[in-house]
Amino acid sequence: MIRGEWIFHLCRNALRQPLGIFVKKIHFDGTKNFSKGMPVLLACNHPNSFLDGVILGHFTRRRVYILARGDAFKKPVANYILRGMRLLPIFRARDADAETARKGNAETMDELYKRFSNNDSVLIFSEGIAYPEKAVRPVKNGTAGIAIEMAKRSNFTMDLHVVPTSLNYSKFWTLMQTVHVTYHEPIPVLEYIEMIKNDEKEFTNMVTSTVKNSFDSNVVVTKGEYVDEKEMVHTMMLNENYKPVSYRIMDSWELSIEKANKMGAELADKVANYKKALKTHNVYDSNVGDKSFDFLSAIIAISTLFFSLPVYLVWLFFWKLADRYAKRKFKSVVFWDSVRAGVGMFHAIIITVILAILTANFYPSYWWILLTTAGIYGGICWYRFIDSFPHLWKELTYLGLTDEVKADLTSQREAIISELK
Repeated sequence: MIRGEWIFHLCRNALRQPLGIFVKKIHFDGTKNFSKGMPVLLACNHPNSFLDGVILGHFTRRRVYILARGDAFKKPVANYILRGMRLLPIFRARDADAETARKGNAETMDELYKRFSNNDSVLIFSEGIAYPEKAVRPVKNGTAGIAIEMAKRSNFTMDLHVVPTSLNYSKFWTLMQTVHVTYHEPIPVLEYIEMIKNDEKEFTNMVTSTVKNSFDSNVVVTKGEYVDEKEMVHTMMLNENYKPVSYRIMDSWELSIEKANKMGAELADKVANYKKALKTHNVYDSNVGDKSFDFLSAIIAISTLFFSLPVYLVWLFFWKLADRYAKRKFKSVVFWDSVRAGVGMFHAIIITVILAILTANFYPSYWWILLTTAGIYGGICWYRFIDSFPHLWKELTYLGLTDEVKADLTSQREAIISELK
């Protein structure tokens, strides 16, 4: 049975504030590949546990249901809440005994068929496990398995599109992250009906290989050789694609992640020398690249100073507590960001309610609504404004450099950027 989703809408609105602090910018590329008016199975990598689903479920502005580990649904209350948040259970061998897993997955397939028949979208994390690192893990066969099952249930008539989806974070375990989502060319299952009928294993290998190749081309990988150099190049790419005003940045990413991942000794040497030059002159790449300043957030933060600065300071204190709780309570780093986001949601509700009560008691008519909104949104802008301080401070240093030094730094940077185009 398709359940009501009031919990999803409640959580989505409650998460607007903590996500505004967690996510500084979010890029969406290849949006034409996320087909509309048809069922879509998003096959995504899994770098950051529960937060990955929150990001894609919250920011896509599409109805997306998320497959999550089945053992979390065992208790009735948890099952009701999670399903109300558009989460559906998928059982791995280690999540339950064989009979429970078989029965649970059969029920999930029934529900998936209903969702896909309504032209909804479903998100599966094709790697099967999450870990907060910039890497690609082996892709499991579950994505192809769902596609095959939906084809069979529809008597090979469902126009399901499997869309490989790459998800990148600029960093983990901190605020003001930049997130980058890329939708790759879809796999139209209808075009492979004969392959499914004749050789399911061949279809499974094709889907798994296609998803893996998509991850390899657009998931930032810094493990292995040249770790520091690759991290630096990722920072440079983020600076190069930065938009000062836009929060959701659509189809504008210009540099090749795949080329960065395939970094060789020559490019690594250029990056290492450039890093050394930046350190020598005490500036950042964002200064050399002429990264724009988020002046709009600064204006809003300063203009709402009386209400928003206290909100920011209280909020910052709560974030520190949430961070401390996550690190003490959960030994695995996999859950840190997700726990902080969840705790932050409750903190945001508490702060909003208290601020609304205070303003309603001291200000007449409907002014309290305006002032509460200004305080909360202004608090988020303070995070963004203060996050820009290091760049602004180094900008003063950069402006004091000689023209020759600036030209040399710019030349080194352009030589690196040109290899990523």
